[in-house]
Amino acid sequence: MTKFEELQEQIIHLSQQIALANSTIKSGGDFDMTDLPKVTDFLCQELQNLPAAERAKLSSKLLALIEELDNLTITINSNLDKVRVEIKETTSHNKAARAYTSANISGKK
Repeated sequence: MTKFEELQEQIIHLSQQIALANSTIKSGGDFDMTDLPKVTDFLCQELQNLPAAERAKLSSKLLALIEELDNLTITINSNLDKVRVEIKETTSHNKAARAYTSANISGKK
């Protein structure tokens, strides 16, 4: 397998991983993406070593990959916003419950 073919396969695999991460996160699940920066850095470095003609052949796949990463970022940020709201609501609920409990205890004395 040539270096071009290897990179093409890695791009396809990364695209599949991003799609899986996106759907998993949208459905409320967790997805381990700790290797994503290493993989993308590796791809970028390896792409620089390809001849210009071969890089050009991968350009549409790379642009699609960038769009997929942007969409994943949007999904992650959206879920983070939901979690922030849930935490705020839970904190407010807990404060209200403590205040109510405290008022009931002091009112019984």
